[in-house]
Amino acid sequence: MIVDIHTHFLNFEQHCGNQLRQDMKRCNIEEKQWTYSEEDYLNGTKAADKVIVFGLKATKTGWDVKNEYVADFVSRHSEKYIYFASIDPYQPDFMLDLVYNHKQLKCQGVKLGAIYQGVHPCDKRYYEIYDYCEKNNLPIITHMAATFSSGVPLDYARPFHMDQVACDFPHLKLILAHLGHPWESETLAIIRRQENVYADLSALYYRPWQFYNAMRLAVEYGCCNKILFGSDFPATTTESSIAGIRNLNNLAIKANLPLIPTDLIEGIIGRNTLDLIYPTHKQLF
Repeated sequence: MIVDIHTHFLNFEQHCGNQLRQDMKRCNIEEKQWTYSEEDYLNGTKAADKVIVFGLKATKTGWDVKNEYVADFVSRHSEKYIYFASIDPYQPDFMLDLVYNHKQLKCQGVKLGAIYQGVHPCDKRYYEIYDYCEKNNLPIITHMAATFSSGVPLDYARPFHMDQVACDFPHLKLILAHLGHPWESETLAIIRRQENVYADLSALYYRPWQFYNAMRLAVEYGCCNKILFGSDFPATTTESSIAGIRNLNNLAIKANLPLIPTDLIEGIIGRNTLDLIYPTHKQLF
């Protein structure tokens, strides 16, 4: 089974503010990459058997994807797509929003991103979210990596902070997005030692040197079993991500470097992530 756990569903014109557009322009990111239709999204994720889908609510940096927009899409395609709500702790009613998304919109997990939302990962507001999610068996995907968005200290994106969170919430299922780039070594050290913390490798294959070195370190740490597949659509499609990951050793072959074992690569692509993050709730899917 191929489970793509990292995809964005949004309407760029409706959900993205001026600050975000300016940040994209400054970093040479074309808006058209983030402008797509529902049909484009369905085609871009067709190679997966199951897909986790979310928006991003981050007032601080200009992201305002409505959870209802994502939940409505999932309600029409529930046989394949799994809804994660994005909760913004910068907003005063964030806990009411979390309960509403869980109880009314039936989210199956939560999407966070401190570097976008302008709140430190160990802030008491996030701790309220972690506590609720742990008690209600809701896994969390959190962006722990660099970004083009401005106005929030880069320190908020350090995977290192999530080790403390895992110590304080040992039963909470946490997924650190993008292998924590450019701090992949921090991420790997954390997922190796923390039972319920994982990482996804979304949006890395097109940085081949960085990706190769991260995976070599994962092999040395013996924690490839804690790495999950994700694409980061619309940055890339599920199909392109699979091909890119399978081409991981091309650089190593050309440079006469040690290879990443093929069985580890295929294990990541074919890993049934749902069995890991929903061990007692498989019947939902």
